[in-house]
Amino acid sequence: MSVMRSLRWFAVAAVALVLAGPVSAQQMRERITAEQLTGLLRDKGMEGTVNERGNVVVQANGSKIVFFISNQTLQAYFGLRGTSANVTSINEWNKTKRFGRAYIDAEGDPCVELDYDLEGGVSDDSIKVWFDTVTAIVRSFRTHVSK
Repeated sequence: MSVMRSLRWFAVAAVALVLAGPVSAQQMRERITAEQLTGLLRDKGMEGTVNERGNVVVQANGSKIVFFISNQTLQAYFGLRGTSANVTSINEWNKTKRFGRAYIDAEGDPCVELDYDLEGGVSDDSIKVWFDTVTAIVRSFRTHVSK
C-alpha cells in the first residue's frame, strides 16, 4: 500500500472518531445519600423509602430489603421469620452461593446480607446492576430457606 493510501485511510479513521463524539462519562460515586439511593432505585422501577434511621427500605417481589449506608459502603439486608432454616441449611447456602452471606440471627431467623464498596468510585449503572444482584440473591435465599 502506498504512503498516500495509508494516509488517506488514517484520515478517514480520524474523521470517523471525531464524528462519533466522546464516550459519555458517567459520574463516579464514592459516597451516596439515602435520597440518591432512592433515586437510583426509582430508575430501576423500585420504590424505596427512607425510614426513621436513615436506611432505605424497598419492597421487591414480596420481600422487604433494607439498604444501610455507611461511609463508603452499602449493605443490603433481608431476613425471614418463621422458617425451618437451621445452621445446616444456612451453611449449605454459604457453601454453594456467591455474593451474599447468610446467618441465623439472635432470634433464630435466617438472614442474608450483601455488601457493596464504593471506594475508588463506582458508576450509577454499576450500583443499579448491584440492585439486580441483590434481588436475585434475596429471591434465591427465600426459596432456599423456605424448603
